[in-house]
Amino acid sequence: MEAIYQERRNRMLKACVGREAEMKGKKSAKYVKNNIIIDQVLAIAYCPVEKIASTFWKRVLRLVVGEAHAKSPFDSTVIALANFNDLTSIPEGMVDRFMKESLTFMFVREPYGRLLSAYVDKLFSPNLFFWKIYGGFGIHVTRNESTECGHNLTFKEFVKTVLYADEVNQNRDGHFTPSYEHCDPCRYKWQVIGTLDTLSQDIFYILDRIGRTDLMRSLNKDFREQYLNDTILDQFNWLFSFRDNYANDCNVTFYEAQKRLWKQFQIRGVLTKESKFPLTTEESEGLTKNKLMSIVYNAMGNAEKRSKARKNKAEAFKEAYSTLDSEDLDKLSKMFKPDCDLYGYDCQPEQLFNTERTVIEPWFFKYDT
Repeated sequence: MEAIYQERRNRMLKACVGREAEMKGKKSAKYVKNNIIIDQVLAIAYCPVEKIASTFWKRVLRLVVGEAHAKSPFDSTVIALANFNDLTSIPEGMVDRFMKESLTFMFVREPYGRLLSAYVDKLFSPNLFFWKIYGGFGIHVTRNESTECGHNLTFKEFVKTVLYADEVNQNRDGHFTPSYEHCDPCRYKWQVIGTLDTLSQDIFYILDRIGRTDLMRSLNKDFREQYLNDTILDQFNWLFSFRDNYANDCNVTFYEAQKRLWKQFQIRGVLTKESKFPLTTEESEGLTKNKLMSIVYNAMGNAEKRSKARKNKAEAFKEAYSTLDSEDLDKLSKMFKPDCDLYGYDCQPEQLFNTERTVIEPWFFKYDT
């Protein structure tokens, strides 16, 4: 296993040679230092990147540093969003030494999949905060219209917005910016690079290095199921936290918001395409969170049904990216190139670049199918 992490690190270090300035990106050095979570007593440093299990890892670190006392990071009492100690708490002259002598780790993800996941989570799904802050900006950029809410921003428009924000270096949200910009890999030379594809393996390796076998035991029991359940609960909490605001703020009914969430679960591979949203407008209005969660879990069904649903992710990926212009795909490839070089991803995957481009009739990204 050590060889895997050494290979990942060697690839990163090789990509850095002669390209240190390029691999910093557009984030400031202060931003990166503020982003890196540390514990000086345990001598660990973690660089969180949005959409790559960062909330989960922040919960783990709450337990590791002793700020929470639950047995599992999935316990509802473990809060991820409170402040951590970061790299700015160490004098500049001591930073490089601390990072060299500590266990340092970060996680990466295939960049095209990460960008689509961010769109689905923050703009396609019911999320009033991002509809207003980023969706409204996107509508202005792509349609030259002024609106309070960008809840109907398409993936094609979203990508154009991300590319525009990158070009002018404004309104660049961390969920949509490349991974390397968050962590300055050429300066900090991360020791352990985990990936979303090998998440559980990498988690257990790091916890073993830290000496937290107790957490390893709690997570080893159906980790994938625990992680999925936590993700589902998080989505329902978001849905119901804005329950009284969708219609007033964005002219979206609570029924429509529920249908968006149902679609999100289909895109994520949680529900099959055949699992239709079972409620009428009237039935949905008085629904409790627990009742709707029960409906979703019943729709998830048995192992065979869940296995079938997981195939949705690849279909939804193809559908979304089929809508992009070739020019925008090329721009994305250039924006992602440092991530691809540093972490071994393909910046021009065959299914996007080496096939005849045909727009796929939308199903996953239509709310009424």
